[in-house]
Amino acid sequence: MKILIYEWENFGGYDIKEAFEKEGLEVSVVKTTQEELLSEGIKEKIKADAKIYSPDIFYTFNYFPMAAMSCKDIGLEYYSWVYDNPAVSLFSFTVIYPTNHIFVFDSDTYLYFNQRGIKTIEYLPMAVNPDRIERLLSENKSAAKAGGESFYRADISFVGSLYTEKHCFYDRMNLSGYTDGYVRGVMEAQKKIYGDNIVEKLLTKDIVDDMYKSLPLEPAEGSCESKEYLFAQYVINRKITQEERLSALTRLGKSFKVDLYTPDKNRAIEGCENHGPADFFEETPRIFATSKINLNITLRSIVNGIPLRCFDIMGSGGFLLSNYQEDFLRYFEPDADFVYYDGEADMISKAEYYLSHDDEREAIAACGFKKIKEAHTFRHRVKQMLLQT
Repeated sequence: MKILIYEWENFGGYDIKEAFEKEGLEVSVVKTTQEELLSEGIKEKIKADAKIYSPDIFYTFNYFPMAAMSCKDIGLEYYSWVYDNPAVSLFSFTVIYPTNHIFVFDSDTYLYFNQRGIKTIEYLPMAVNPDRIERLLSENKSAAKAGGESFYRADISFVGSLYTEKHCFYDRMNLSGYTDGYVRGVMEAQKKIYGDNIVEKLLTKDIVDDMYKSLPLEPAEGSCESKEYLFAQYVINRKITQEERLSALTRLGKSFKVDLYTPDKNRAIEGCENHGPADFFEETPRIFATSKINLNITLRSIVNGIPLRCFDIMGSGGFLLSNYQEDFLRYFEPDADFVYYDGEADMISKAEYYLSHDDEREAIAACGFKKIKEAHTFRHRVKQMLLQT
């Protein structure tokens, strides 16, 4: 079987290619960009490349409606694995094409479309390539042992965006007193809830209309998402996540040494050392493996799903302390494979406990890594993709 991958600047290009090859597929890769995949011109390019490579499957990370149109026209099966959230492209009318095989990592997203009769979207959690990471880390461990040094370089690390760098749409709005108070109330209520997202449900027409005056967001042409969805996911949930991450890091920084790796390299948080952005492929596995505690604070538009960061942490042999996400309980055991917290006070308490209980922390990290190798590699996901279709 032949597969044609259009590879743009994303996180898992090398790993997914290797997994398909190990499953016996003949893989061809064409380099492209996200902008090109969103353009009209991509339709003819895909058709031309299909004649050259004669693939049975066309693949991209994330779903692109123009690619779906091209594949439908020539009867080519289109596989896409969506790791972005929110994924506004899933609201395109093209998702119903019978040539589509779309995989999403949040069970809530899958249920949303499945309950509306969309059968081309399946649930598939993210994955990691622990073999590649082990090769990368082996030199670090050997060097540390040879030098008689502690393998750990940090007590607590957080790798991720603070949502202060760009796309902070909420701060652009000039809302009326009533709307601002209402939205702030919704945000504070959402911060107390894990396992459900109430923001979109609570946005009334009057509130959305007032927000629209300050920030005229419109659905893309050919899409059916609502204004409520756009304001909830792209504006309010990002702002909630920004505030949660800044608050958590500020509280942790008062009691512990925290290493921060984020695109906003100029952001100063007392007690946190900001190292700027970290390279996903080379640097983040080292950070995860050599931090005593790796923190996950999930983007609020991800309702149930396990963020990619969590698989990368456990796949690097790191200890994971995460907010509650329902999909964890499908595959992992709390306090055995990872640890979750249900609020900032609980987060602080558990960070303090596991920093002072090395044996327990390292045993949990080892169990999480074992589960990853047994069932959550890219090869496992490739097999699941091919079996589900």
